[in-house]
Amino acid sequence: MTDGLRWVFEAYPFGCSLLFCEGLTPEEVLVRLGARRESVCPLTRTEAQVVEVRNAADEPFDLDHLEDLDVAAVEELGFLRRETDAVVRAGAIQGWSFAIQASTSYVSARNYLFDLSRGTRVVVACMDVNATQRVAYTVDGQVLSGFDPGIPACDDCIDPPALGRPSDSGGMTPLQVLGQLETRFGLWVPRHSEGERLPAAAFSQRGT
Repeated sequence: MTDGLRWVFEAYPFGCSLLFCEGLTPEEVLVRLGARRESVCPLTRTEAQVVEVRNAADEPFDLDHLEDLDVAAVEELGFLRRETDAVVRAGAIQGWSFAIQASTSYVSARNYLFDLSRGTRVVVACMDVNATQRVAYTVDGQVLSGFDPGIPACDDCIDPPALGRPSDSGGMTPLQVLGQLETRFGLWVPRHSEGERLPAAAFSQRGT
């Protein structure tokens, strides 16, 4: 029995980026996304999101209310810079690692599918507050299937059936997308990971 994926949609009402890499460790996923291995720091979901909000604020605020967070350590590792607008956390499940970022979409803003999928396979779903923006399945640098779930028939990749999109032309809701990824690939994210300190890395979507 697993927690599945559909709970993620309710837990991230403002959207999130969710990706899965087969056969890689969480740290390897973050490195392939562009992090330096020595800059990885364990954070809870709350800590990661507060860091993002703090960096985007007109006047950066202190983090004293996060009593268990080593503020000096995260500052030294580059998490508290104005240009850091994405914090991605990664964890492991059966044979896969997952990575998740709340609210914004570092993965879709900076296309790392080739690097992520080198020698393995990757599934990505990016959702905003209104709908799932993009879902893709990539194997060893080749995007087999990828589409906007609102118009799943518009998949011009090399193997459109690989993601198991519906045969009719109707759109897919975020819950349908997550349910499809559960069923087709056996993917899931443990609910308790929200409060756990998972390996995390700080990124800039502007590429700085």
